Amino acid sequence: MLLFTRATSRPSTRTLSTSAYTTSTSLLCHHHTARWTPICSRSRSYHKVQRPIEPVAAASGLTALAHRNKALEKKGVGRSARAESMILGQDRRLPIRARFAPSPTGYLHVGSLRTALFSYLAAKASKGGAFILRLEDTDQKRLVHDSEDRLIQDLKWAGLQWDEGPDCGGPYGPYKQSLRLDIYESHVQTLLDRGHAYRCFCTSEQLENQKRELHEAGKSTAYPGTCRTVDTAEADMRASRGDAHVVRLKGDTFGRPKFCDAVYGAFQKAHAEEDFVLLKSDGFPTYHLACVVDDHLMKITHVIRGEEWLISTPKHLALYQAFGWEPPTFAHVGLLSNPDGTKLSKRDDSVDISTYRNKYFFPVALLNWVGNLGSSFKSVSYPLLRISDLINAFTFHFTRGAIKLNAKKLDHIQDQYRNALLKATDPQIHENELKECMIREYITKPVLQELRLVTNGQSDKMQLLPESWRDELILVPALSDLESSSAQEYIFGIAGTARGGYMTVDSLLQRHPYLAWQVPENMYTQSLASYTPDQRVIQALEGALEKRELWEYDGQGKLHITDAVRTTLENESIDKLQVYNTLRLIGAGRHDVASQDSEKMFMSLGRDEWQRRTDTVKKLLRGGNDA
Repeated sequence: MLLFTRATSRPSTRTLSTSAYTTSTSLLCHHHTARWTPICSRSRSYHKVQRPIEPVAAASGLTALAHRNKALEKKGVGRSARAESMILGQDRRLPIRARFAPSPTGYLHVGSLRTALFSYLAAKASKGGAFILRLEDTDQKRLVHDSEDRLIQDLKWAGLQWDEGPDCGGPYGPYKQSLRLDIYESHVQTLLDRGHAYRCFCTSEQLENQKRELHEAGKSTAYPGTCRTVDTAEADMRASRGDAHVVRLKGDTFGRPKFCDAVYGAFQKAHAEEDFVLLKSDGFPTYHLACVVDDHLMKITHVIRGEEWLISTPKHLALYQAFGWEPPTFAHVGLLSNPDGTKLSKRDDSVDISTYRNKYFFPVALLNWVGNLGSSFKSVSYPLLRISDLINAFTFHFTRGAIKLNAKKLDHIQDQYRNALLKATDPQIHENELKECMIREYITKPVLQELRLVTNGQSDKMQLLPESWRDELILVPALSDLESSSAQEYIFGIAGTARGGYMTVDSLLQRHPYLAWQVPENMYTQSLASYTPDQRVIQALEGALEKRELWEYDGQGKLHITDAVRTTLENESIDKLQVYNTLRLIGAGRHDVASQDSEKMFMSLGRDEWQRRTDTVKKLLRGGNDA
C-alpha cells in the first residue's frame, strides 16, 4: 500500500479501495507544507512554485533532502514572473545536470524521446546546465546488438545533443555502465562494511520454494531475509571460494523513506522495502544500485523519468541514505497510452523513432509534438524552428496520469511546419539557411529519392501511377540529374506555391505524374484519337513560347504568359472549356484528367518543357493529317 498526499483547499481524508494510493488534506514533505497553484482553470494539473534552492550542507541519510524540501516549500512564489524563473523547483539561474539513461535492449521510441527531451530542456534552460547521455547496459541477456548505435543516431537526428556521453566523454565517465563494474563493486563493498548489505546465497530454486510457501500461507512473498543470519566471516569465505551469490540491501533499516516529487507531490510507501538485490551473481549491478551510484558520481541534480519508477524511488532513497548522499530532485511524468487508453507497447513499430525518420518528419515537429504530451510550450506567433526556440518556449508544467497519443496532432504540426517553410516569403521565418536546409532534407530530398526508385522500377509506389504511365518513364529534363540543385529547385516549385500548400509524393504519382516524367507519345496518340485540340489555342501557345519575356514573373509572382494567352484567346472568342482542355492535353497528356490549372502548369513545367510537349502534339497532329 502507498501513501499519496496532495494539498487541497478543504480538509478531508479519503481512502480509495480500488487503488494503492491514499489522498489526504495536507501535503507533507518531511513535515513542511507545500504550496501549489493550478496551471489553468481547465487543467487538473498543478505547477509547484517555490523559492530558489538554498545551499544545503552535506548530511547523511535523508536529512539533506528534508532540508532542501524545507527550502523549496518555505514560501510559494505565486503565479508571477518569479514562477517563470523556476524549473522543477529550482531557480533557472542555477545549473541543472539532467541525464537520459536508456537501456540498449530496444530502439528509441516516442516515450523515451519525450523523457530525453524533458531532461534536455531542463538542463539547457538553466544557466550552466548540462545534458548527459548514459547507457544502462547491465541487463546483458536482453541487449540488442545494434540498439546502442541506433539510440545515438536517433537522438542526434532529433537534435538532442548531449554535453557528456559515451561517444564524447566527460569528467565523470565512462558513461556506459558495463564499463563501470569496478565502481559498483567498490560501492557494494562499502555497504557491506557498514552493515547495510549482506551476501545472499539462496538459489533460484530455494527462492521459488520460499515464495510458494509464503503465498500458500497467505503471507507477503517478499524475500524474508534468510541469509541475513549468515555470519559475515562465513559469507566472505564462501564468496572468496566462488560460491554463487547476490548482494542485498537491508531494506527495513531505513524505514519508509518519503519525498516530495516535483510532479506528483508527497510520496511514501505504507511498508518498508524488502531486502532487494544490489549486485547480481554475474557481477553486474541491478538498475537500483547502478542508477543511484551513477547519478551521485555524475552530479545529477534532477532525475526526470516515467511515473512507473515512482514506486521504486523509495528504494533509491534508502540507498542514498545508506551511502550518506544527498538525493537529486525527482520528477516523474505521466506515461503515454494508446488512443483507447491501453498501454503503449515499446515494441510497436508505429512509435519507433525510425518510423518517423523514414517518413521524413521534421525533427523539430516531432519534438514539438512529444513536448506537448504531458506538458506544453508557450503560445508563439512563429514556427519553433530551432531547438533554442523550444527551450525558451517550454513551460515546465507537467500533468499527471496517462497521456493519450494523438497521431493526427503530429500530422497537423508537420503540415504547419511544411506549409510555413514552403511560403515564398514569410516574415516570421528569417532563418534562411535553416529554412533551406529543412526544405532540402525533409521536403525535396524524399521526393527525389522516391522518384528515382519509381523510375527504376524499385518502389511499390509504382502501383500508384495511372496504368498508362507505367510502361515508359522518362524524367523531365529538369530532373535528369536528381542530385543537382536544379532538381531541388524544380521539386520545390512543384511542392509548394506562394500561398503555401504541399503536394505529397503519393499525390504526385496518382494525379500529377506529368510533372515528373515526360508524357509518353503513345498517351498523346490515344488522347488525340478521342479528342481534337483547338488549333487556335495551339497557335496562341506557340506565339507565347516564342517570347521569352512572357515566361518571366511579374511583381505578384505570376508569369506574364498567363495573361498573354488569356488575352489572345478572349479576342478569338474561344470557349473557355476548349481552352482548358487543349492546354491540359498538351501539358498533362489527356484532356479529361485532373491536373493543375494552366497557370500552375506553366509555372511548374516551364518554357522548355512546354515547348517540347507542344512540338510533340503538333508532330502527331501532322502525322494524322498526312495519313
